[in-house]
Amino acid sequence: MKYLYLFIIYAGGLVISSLGLALIIKSGLGVGPADSIAVGLSMRFPVTVGSVMIAAFVILLLLNAWLEKKRPQYESLIPIIIRGRTVDLFLYGMLENANYEVWWTQWGTFSLGLLATALGVAVYLRTPFPRIPLDHFMMIMNEKTKQSKGFIRIIAESAMALVGYLLGAPVGIGTLIVALLLGPFIQWSYFWARPITRLWSDSARSSSASD
Repeated sequence: MKYLYLFIIYAGGLVISSLGLALIIKSGLGVGPADSIAVGLSMRFPVTVGSVMIAAFVILLLLNAWLEKKRPQYESLIPIIIRGRTVDLFLYGMLENANYEVWWTQWGTFSLGLLATALGVAVYLRTPFPRIPLDHFMMIMNEKTKQSKGFIRIIAESAMALVGYLLGAPVGIGTLIVALLLGPFIQWSYFWARPITRLWSDSARSSSASD
């Protein structure tokens, strides 16, 4: 039963992070660095942002397998599909007609989106289920370089923001803020989400003891 609760927490974290990404995009202050590529491509071709994310994540899934010298983690298709479809659900559904033109609504929406993204990512990373390839890549580089998750995120997202800008995505002050602050916010949220890890690690120890 604990693993059912954990999966609900896992899916909830993914959905919350998708909502955060959609709010950042809709704020009008600039898309997130990682999302700038998807937004840029969706502006050039008749595809949704979520569909581009799914395709990009599949490519990154294969890259992660090459870096780790392991088989591709095909189970990661679960969070990939959840992330891509829920981002589209928010962008082209619940938030489709949302327009934030007053400065305080823009910054309020952006701030809420940034916090939701960090919290959602940290929560789902604390569960034992498959990660989205981008977040798994962050963990791989964290282990290989011995640098903090926040530092790795800053470097990776800065590079993606440059690519997004070249594709014509609306890169702005918000993009820079996400590049600089999302990683540290995830690191901070990840620290406070430790009780989730204890939930499944205690369950695993109890199962081993009963065997």
